[in-house]
Amino acid sequence: MNGVPACEKSQLQRIATLSVTEAELVAATSCVQDMLFTMRIVQSMGLKVKLPMKLYVDNKGCVDLIHNWNVSGRCCHMDVKICFLRELKDTILVEHKKGEDNKADIFTKNLSGPTFEKHGCSWFGIDKYCKHIG
Repeated sequence: MNGVPACEKSQLQRIATLSVTEAELVAATSCVQDMLFTMRIVQSMGLKVKLPMKLYVDNKGCVDLIHNWNVSGRCCHMDVKICFLRELKDTILVEHKKGEDNKADIFTKNLSGPTFEKHGCSWFGIDKYCKHIG
């Protein structure tokens, strides 16, 4: 919220997925549930939430599934999660973001030196060991 993390979570997924795209879909669904929870808390305090809220996903296949641009039928067992995300199109805007531009990757992947410094500085600030990269 306003550039500050409102919640964080680190856990193993409770279901086994058959592909990275499906794993990203499960993670996106969990994230959207947290976003809706936070939105309701903020609204209960009498504050306004700018809609649609944006969810950035770095897996193009996942974004395509959510936007109904994929008709392969290979993910039909994920229909409930896909439908849940599609129904929220006025509340949540799902956009693709390249992995190297995704600040959250610092917590989930091994990054190259320049990418680590770029994202590390944005999360942890600048010190004598972290060169700020524009």
